[in-house]
Amino acid sequence: MTAMTACEEFQNLTTPHLPRLFRIGMRLTHQPSESQDLVQEALTKAWASWARFNRSGSMGAWLSRILINTFISRHRHQKVVDATAARSDIAEHLFDRQRLFEARNPESHWHAQGMSDEVLNALASLPRHYRDVVELVDVQGLAYREAAEKLDIPLGTVMSRLHRARRQLRVALAEYARHYGLGQGAVACA
Repeated sequence: MTAMTACEEFQNLTTPHLPRLFRIGMRLTHQPSESQDLVQEALTKAWASWARFNRSGSMGAWLSRILINTFISRHRHQKVVDATAARSDIAEHLFDRQRLFEARNPESHWHAQGMSDEVLNALASLPRHYRDVVELVDVQGLAYREAAEKLDIPLGTVMSRLHRARRQLRVALAEYARHYGLGQGAVACA
């Protein structure tokens, strides 16, 4: 079997499991971008172990186990990073001029992060209460609870607004995503 046919086999067998992997990733991370990163990392590990996969076993269970182990591994690493960051000078972090600028000018910050005009226009088209939640959770990376506290709204409201906002963004950016090949589950085999 050539590398290309192994890659095609891998893609054909893993693609049906991607929606479930993304759901598991969301349950673990609570953030779409983190979930996508986690799934991509798990798929990379699965591809690296593809030759050892027992084809008579459950593909879904195998992929789920890799995903969960990847999350656990990341979580352990994050504890070390968090402990190191906790020792840093907090006052310097709080009064950082760049962070103050970003807080006062979120759209300028989005441009600086390299968001395309299409994405910025889609974000701008959202109602303000949806845009605020997307900016806090998806752009700034706050947890749902932190966003709820910052906006002074219930956690469930953050979750429902985020769901509706993402749905609107998905529709608004569908053509853009297709044009740039940003569909879910794109796996590149090495």
